[in-house]
Amino acid sequence: MDDILLLDAVERYLRGEMSAEERTFLEEMRKKNPEIDQLVVEHTYFLNELDQFGSTKNFKHNLVEVETRLIEEGVISPAKLKGKAKVVYLWKRYRRIAAVAATIAGFVSLITAGVTSVYNNKQPNSEIELLNRKFTDLDKKVKEANNEIREVKGKIDPKFTLVSGGTGFLIDGQGYLITNNHVLKGKTIIATNDKGQQFYAEVCMRDDQRDIAVLKIADKDYVPVKILPYGISNSVNLAEPIYTVGFPKDDIVYNEGYMSSETGNKGDTLTYQIAIAADHGNSGGPVLNKNGDIIGILTKKAEGNGAVFAVKSRYIFNVMDALKKDTSYADIKLNTVNSIKNLDRVQQVKKVNNCVFLIKSYQ
Repeated sequence: MDDILLLDAVERYLRGEMSAEERTFLEEMRKKNPEIDQLVVEHTYFLNELDQFGSTKNFKHNLVEVETRLIEEGVISPAKLKGKAKVVYLWKRYRRIAAVAATIAGFVSLITAGVTSVYNNKQPNSEIELLNRKFTDLDKKVKEANNEIREVKGKIDPKFTLVSGGTGFLIDGQGYLITNNHVLKGKTIIATNDKGQQFYAEVCMRDDQRDIAVLKIADKDYVPVKILPYGISNSVNLAEPIYTVGFPKDDIVYNEGYMSSETGNKGDTLTYQIAIAADHGNSGGPVLNKNGDIIGILTKKAEGNGAVFAVKSRYIFNVMDALKKDTSYADIKLNTVNSIKNLDRVQQVKKVNNCVFLIKSYQ
């Protein structure tokens, strides 16, 4: 059978457009010829992937249309990003588009090569041409994404700089993060999770005395966490083992130690003193007890002796009570249930890592 006619027959077969006699004939050919059977299998997978890709694009398009209509009707407000902050944020977002574009291009190449290898005995150029027609729309999307990337990259102001950074962690799965106030010296905040996904975040409140700040991830790409693995607890004793995870570098880092004092620097009752390794980027990270409960927020080192301190977790409750007086944040709910206390340390850390973010502040 001519290769192009064979491919057309397979598509008619998969769409259910064949008569009973034609369908029976093709199924007999599949049983007798492994190459034809493989072609049907691979083409089925190929068409399913195209359908899934199309459905995803249509869904995203519909979301954009709904968002645009709601903005026009005044139901919601447009994004608040302006000036340089917007340019840098867009560039970070389009870097993800670049990855998707590269994935699509690789998918196109692999599928083309795979299908062609099955039936390239007579007219390979014809088969490739036929497949290329199916990828025309995909290629167009890739080119559009690459053009947008180049445009945004070309507008980035080289004077835009990182001014501070640290760690933050979720206190509410809807995207509320807590960190140190001193981590947020710039106007534009980007929160990055352990998978490398970047989200724009805005400051909800600051408490300079306790060195605490609350952020809200304001990004439509953020997927809320249904249940946080850890609870917020005041239960910790002197000499009890503790651990923390944070971002002293771009990769998440684990450290362990113990509670060394119930007060902080110069008898400060707002903080604990802990014996643990911690670098600058760990600021704002969670301090957890052996059960995986949050018992504090890692904060500054004392100058001179290198001691490390953590803001006591009870002040998280105080800050939340103050924040909830603003009706905009009335839905915040702290989690007090610990679902990881019976897990070993390795499994605890895996769960916690999903809720810990690298915080970068740009000026």
